[in-house]
Amino acid sequence: MAISLTYSILFEVNILHHYLLNNGLKNFTSMSTAEQAELMLLYDIGDIFQIVPSRQTRRDLARHQCLFRQTATGFLVGLKTEKAADPTQPDRPFHTLDNDLTFTFNIHIRDYNLLNYTALPLTGNDGRVYLFSNLATASGKIFPSLCSLPGTFRTGHTYMPGDTLIDNPSAPTRLFTAKVKTTADPVSSSDWLEEQQSNGLPISYANANDRYRLVQQQLLYTVTAAGLEPDLVVQTAAGTTVDVKTDILPGEFRTIRLDLRGLPEGLYRLHAQSADLSYQDQQYFYLLEEQETPFAILSLAVQSNSASYNMLDTQGHIRSPVYELRLKNRATHWRYIGRSFNASSVTADPMPLTRFGFIDNISVPDSNGVQVDDLPNPEVTMIKAEALTVEAESKFYSDIHIH
Repeated sequence: MAISLTYSILFEVNILHHYLLNNGLKNFTSMSTAEQAELMLLYDIGDIFQIVPSRQTRRDLARHQCLFRQTATGFLVGLKTEKAADPTQPDRPFHTLDNDLTFTFNIHIRDYNLLNYTALPLTGNDGRVYLFSNLATASGKIFPSLCSLPGTFRTGHTYMPGDTLIDNPSAPTRLFTAKVKTTADPVSSSDWLEEQQSNGLPISYANANDRYRLVQQQLLYTVTAAGLEPDLVVQTAAGTTVDVKTDILPGEFRTIRLDLRGLPEGLYRLHAQSADLSYQDQQYFYLLEEQETPFAILSLAVQSNSASYNMLDTQGHIRSPVYELRLKNRATHWRYIGRSFNASSVTADPMPLTRFGFIDNISVPDSNGVQVDDLPNPEVTMIKAEALTVEAESKFYSDIHIH
């Protein structure tokens, strides 16, 4: 019997940025089908990102005769498949895919206003990269999202505007977004915006839990206990221990240099432990092969550690999963500046920044305390993150100058 061959989608990734999707105050997921379709006609993630397969992935794509295509909503990978004799059954890859095969894609920024309108941390990004994968992480994931779930509230921690939390890591139902700099519990504070998953709103957006230390060729690990030289073990994300050459730099607090040359690109875990177990530390880092540092990395394994994320079923048929990466649009307090305004001319709540959808009925008090209505919306070319630099300040602002 002749084999019938075709091309099928191995997997697809939709990158959904709510700055491009929301319409003013209206969340994309709460719109009608017709409204969503109208917005998607204008949607092109290529306006923000360029997506490039890594060098090793380009080799793997060619070796397995796979095709990579960037789309308006993200990208997809197709491959040659053998059609099943039973039309109700899915196709099978013509070329066998190894279970340990991982496809890696680098995301580069095209719009350098990105962090102005994206609810991601503005600090702590140096030496780190966002890593989105189809592997389950300690903080948890919900299919089809490639984002780790945000954390839960920590007493005494200071949260910045735009930081996100969930109510329950094992079964989250609510997403909290900080409206101002705060240390308050979101359950009992007006400092937070609450969104219910039961209303159809997303829970999983890119967040600080998706950031990892970025390393190229070598890693410097500083021991936090004086005079101690702990044993170091480096493992892959799958838990395989790898051999790494080390040398110790002098100093009261030892710095251990790890030579990572020759190791394949990917996520690794470093575990440090003293002989008496009094000192233990664990860190994750991403070893990058490329010279140019991307904004984010997508790492997609054929065989995930969570069955719902697998690309193939247990019989080796393709499942064609559609993964999802969401980015939340930032909200800022809108501050009006001009002869008729003063320091009180600020919106009472942060307002969402969106490319589409003019927000009507914006009202702030003028310098005489009289409400001024129907004011313009801001541009996204700049935000004033004063909550980061001024201890007494709690807001991020978008300034609108009116003469």
